[in-house]
Amino acid sequence: MHLTDRVKLDLLRLIETSGLNPGDKLPTADRLCEQFSVSRTVVREAIASLKAEGRLRSLRGSGVYVSRPPLPAGGLSMLMAAPEEIGDVLDFLEFRISVEVEAAGLAAERRTETNLLRMEQAMSQFNRHLSDNTLATDADRAFHRAIADATNNKRFRLFVDEMGERLIPRRALGASFPDDRSKSEFLDVIRTEHQRIFDAISERKPDEARVAMRQHLEGGRRRYREWSLAQDGQP
Repeated sequence: MHLTDRVKLDLLRLIETSGLNPGDKLPTADRLCEQFSVSRTVVREAIASLKAEGRLRSLRGSGVYVSRPPLPAGGLSMLMAAPEEIGDVLDFLEFRISVEVEAAGLAAERRTETNLLRMEQAMSQFNRHLSDNTLATDADRAFHRAIADATNNKRFRLFVDEMGERLIPRRALGASFPDDRSKSEFLDVIRTEHQRIFDAISERKPDEARVAMRQHLEGGRRRYREWSLAQDGQP
């Protein structure tokens, strides 16, 4: 393998093993030279190649940063573009079921006390945002990320991170409710479902955790479908 290609692979491994996300900064060129035992020229060539692929970007006077890879031809990622229609959300929730149901089961088997603490923090954050306009979306995503972390399998966490707002799209879709009571009931159901998932994971009951997560995500599909029908029925 050409030396530059080898360093490209080393850089990609470094990004993955260090948990670097889009926007995170790479170590300096000098540090990379030392770590990979190559010259600055080789490091520059490897970085330039990854920049051409859209995996890295440079900011003048600042350094080199991780970038999100470009979308494949056609403009859609393998998973889902930014949510614009309810149909896309329903399809995506169906896909999430296949991933996150198993994540909940693994989390119940492998979770640590630190994992439980992060889930509890996310649930507390959810409670603090029940009445504002955020619809507790950030807290909701934090709860699912904490479960992904508890699997001790970084692929589940990368899935949640890659999705960003697409994971919990109700705010991005402009979900609205006829009154505060309707919104409160909508969020209360989600809060209760989160608690069931947490209890099963906390008690190390994988099968119950899988069932609770499936019910939560299938409930989400139903709620989005009902919300969509309500929107369509408005004059």
